[in-house]
Amino acid sequence: RGAGAGPTASAVVADIADIARGAIRPVFGVPAAELAGTPAAPMERHVGAYFVRLMVIDRHGVIADITRALADARVSLEQVLQKAGSYVPEAVVPVVLVTHETDEASMNAVLPRIAALETVVEPPRMIRIEPF
Repeated sequence: RGAGAGPTASAVVADIADIARGAIRPVFGVPAAELAGTPAAPMERHVGAYFVRLMVIDRHGVIADITRALADARVSLEQVLQKAGSYVPEAVVPVVLVTHETDEASMNAVLPRIAALETVVEPPRMIRIEPF
């Protein structure tokens, strides 16, 4: 929805009138050239939750190996999802992990360790979960 037709039209007309009068205000309150530059923080310092998808061989102990690697990296899990179905030994199945908040450096450190497990058949896929 939004402000509605009347308030939106009024705001547009007011902006056009300001431009016609030459009353142009900088978007950020100061001209862009006067804004101080702030260096971006390295992504390794980003803190948040992560979604990780793994393709693994369905075998006893696979989840234990994965969670051991995560625990060693001090990454805590919020959810683990492995699709239910009839168990077929040695089948390749997806496993989805959702972490609690952690820093990206820890995730970048643990994913290669998980990828190196003999039961993980594809590189892990990681997506940041951003709060909105």
